[in-house]
Amino acid sequence: MSREVLSPPVQTMSQNRRYRVNVVHEDFGGDKWNGQNKRAKGANAAYQEPDLYGDDDDEDDPAAGNIEETPNGDFKLALHVPKSFYGGLIGMKGSTKRRIEEETRCEIFVPRQNEKSNAVIVRAKQRSQVCAALRQIRHLLASLRKKMKPTHFLAVALNTGEIQEHFVELKKSILEAQLPGIDEELFISERCIHLTLGVYVLLDDDERQRALSELESCRQFLADLKTPFDLKVKGLEIMNDDPSSTRVLYGRIESPDLQKFADKCLAHFQTTGLCATDNNDRESIKLHMTLMNNRYRKEAMKSGNSFDAREILKRFGDFDFGSAQCQAVHLCVLKSRGEEEFYKISGSLEF
Repeated sequence: MSREVLSPPVQTMSQNRRYRVNVVHEDFGGDKWNGQNKRAKGANAAYQEPDLYGDDDDEDDPAAGNIEETPNGDFKLALHVPKSFYGGLIGMKGSTKRRIEEETRCEIFVPRQNEKSNAVIVRAKQRSQVCAALRQIRHLLASLRKKMKPTHFLAVALNTGEIQEHFVELKKSILEAQLPGIDEELFISERCIHLTLGVYVLLDDDERQRALSELESCRQFLADLKTPFDLKVKGLEIMNDDPSSTRVLYGRIESPDLQKFADKCLAHFQTTGLCATDNNDRESIKLHMTLMNNRYRKEAMKSGNSFDAREILKRFGDFDFGSAQCQAVHLCVLKSRGEEEFYKISGSLEF
C-alpha cells in the first residue's frame, strides 16, 4: 500500500523526548489450548518467529525499496512506526536509539508525540547502514508488539436466527436453576455472540487499513471451499481442565470448510507481524462460541477469577444451539461490545 510520508524537521538526539509504552499482555487462548500449541511449536523445527512485514533479509523488507539517495550522496529512509512504539524505540534517556545509531552508524530521528507525522527517519552514509538499522528496528518493534494488548479480532457473527434464540433459551434455563456463583453478568450479550478466527495488535489507521487489505487477500483461500459456510453449534465445553474452577464456557462448533479457511487465514496473518502473541503460538484455530466468561463481570476481582460449571455441564452438556451459515467475517474492535449492538466493525470480507 502506497503511503505519503512527511519528513519531520531534523532533530539532534538530545531533542528526542522520552515516552512510555503500554506493554500489558492478555491471553485470549486459554491455558489448555495455549499449552498445546506451545508444545506443537516446540516440535515443529520449521517454526520461526514472524518478522514484522517481511523476512529477516533486509532486501526482502518492502521498506528497503523506499531508501532514497539524497542530493549530497547520503541515504535516507522514512519508516512508518506507530506512535505507541516511540517510547520503546527511544529507550530510557535515549539509550535504545543511541545503541542502534552507534552499531549501524546511522542517525535516527523520532517525531514528537504531538507531530502529525509518524515516520521515523533513518539517515546514513551508506545504503547498507540504513538496511542494518532497518533490521534492528524491525526486530525491536516485533518484540514490543508481543507485549502489547490486542486491539482487534476477526469474527463470525452468530447473533441471529436459531442460534441466538437457543442461546437465550439456555441462558434463561441456567439462571432459573439458581446455581451457586452463577449470575447474569457471566453471560455474553445475545447481540454479541460470535466465533473468533484471529486476534491482532493494530495500533493506528495505517495498520488497520493494512489488516483489511490482508483480510481481502484471504479471499484466495475460498476458491476450493463451498460458501457460505455451513456450521453447527452443539454441546458445551470449558477452556481449562477443572470444571469447578472455570473461566470460560463455550459451545462447540462443527464446520469443516470454515475450519480450513480459518487455519489458512491464521497462517497468512502470522506472516504479517500483526498478530497478537497467542495467535503466533498456535497452528490451528479452535472454533468455539463463547457463552460465559468471568471477565464479563464488572467486579470480577471481588467475585473471584472463576466460576463452578459442573452443574451446568451435567444438565446442559449436550445442548443443541442449531445451525447457521457464515457469509462474512468481520474485523472487529475488542472491548467495543454493548448491550444493544454487536462489536464495532472496522471492515469485512463477504463471500
